[in-house]
Amino acid sequence: MKLSPVKEVHEAEVNLIPLIDCVFLLLIFFMCSATMSKVDSSEVNLPVATNAAEQKEEPSLRGVVNILPNGTVTPKGETVNDAKPFMVFGDLVDDVGLQKAIEEHLKIEPNMKLYIRADRKVRFAMVRRAMQSSAAAGVADVVFGVHLQELLLKE
Repeated sequence: MKLSPVKEVHEAEVNLIPLIDCVFLLLIFFMCSATMSKVDSSEVNLPVATNAAEQKEEPSLRGVVNILPNGTVTPKGETVNDAKPFMVFGDLVDDVGLQKAIEEHLKIEPNMKLYIRADRKVRFAMVRRAMQSSAAAGVADVVFGVHLQELLLKE
C-alpha cells in the first residue's frame, strides 16, 4: 500500500475584511431607513379625542398623509402653504399631487390603507381636501390620527 507523504498543515485564519464590509453595509442601511422613517412621520401636533381607539395594525403598513399648518418648514426646506399643505411619502404636494402619489402607491400596494395625521391647528377644510383626493385615488380605508384624552391627562 502506497502512502502519500504528510503535508504541512496550515492554521485556520479568519478573514475579517468581508465581515467589516457587511457591517458597514448594514450600518448604512439602518441609517438610511431611520432617516426615511423620520421624513414620513414629521412632527404633527395631533388633536385630542375622547372616544379614540388604539390602532390594531402596524402604522408602517399604511400610507401616511401629514397635513401640516401653514408656515411649517419641512425636512427638505419647503414651507407649507394653502396651495401645498400635504406631506405624503416625504414630498410636499397639493391636491392633485396627493391624488397622483396615492394612485402610484396603490399600483405597488393595492390593499393600501391610508393614515391621515392632521395638526390640531389645521382647519377641517384641509382634512376634507385630503379625504376627497384619497377617495378620488381609490382608497376606501382611512384612519385619522388623534391622541386619546385619557392618555394626555396621565402625562
